[in-house]
Amino acid sequence: MSTHPRPAPVDVYDLTEELLLGGTVKGLTITGNADQIHLQRQAPLLEEFVRRGGRVLVNGHVVRPFLPGLTPWRALDHRGPADLVITSVTPHPVFEGVDPAELLYRTGVPGTPTGEELTRVGVAGFYGRGYQTHLPEGATVLNGIGPHALPVDVVHPLGRGQVMVHAGNDLLSFCDPDRSTRHLGPRLLAWLEGTL
Repeated sequence: MSTHPRPAPVDVYDLTEELLLGGTVKGLTITGNADQIHLQRQAPLLEEFVRRGGRVLVNGHVVRPFLPGLTPWRALDHRGPADLVITSVTPHPVFEGVDPAELLYRTGVPGTPTGEELTRVGVAGFYGRGYQTHLPEGATVLNGIGPHALPVDVVHPLGRGQVMVHAGNDLLSFCDPDRSTRHLGPRLLAWLEGTL
């Protein structure tokens, strides 16, 4: 987990009322490997943080919802990249200018292949292999996965704050300097801060 404006790691076991409600933390990004059982125990504090205007980015597979509006992740039946195509559903400043193909194809090959070269090289890892179910009222699907564009990136309001959920690998890991994703990290941090 990290905070913004000065991103610094914060252990989920160190979340306190003073930290979250003291007025200095504006946004949290929760990594995909965070202890969701512990986060469920902290649910009232996290909810109050967001309702007061905080922003939270939740990465990974939600198994135990720990904020209102979070829903369990569901695996997508897939046979290959064609079943996991990412499409933009609703424009959002965080994803402005990002080529969805560069989110899907994570080759691990030296250099930064783009376009058809990505398809030729192949896929070593996927942006997401599942989707979110039962979206809350007021939710906006930003990106979809698969032929039916099922919700993989969603944002929803909660009180004066917002929650963005990415049902895949940590979004901050997709900031490749020579790809269209190069601005994704700074935009995510600006969104968490509330300036985007």
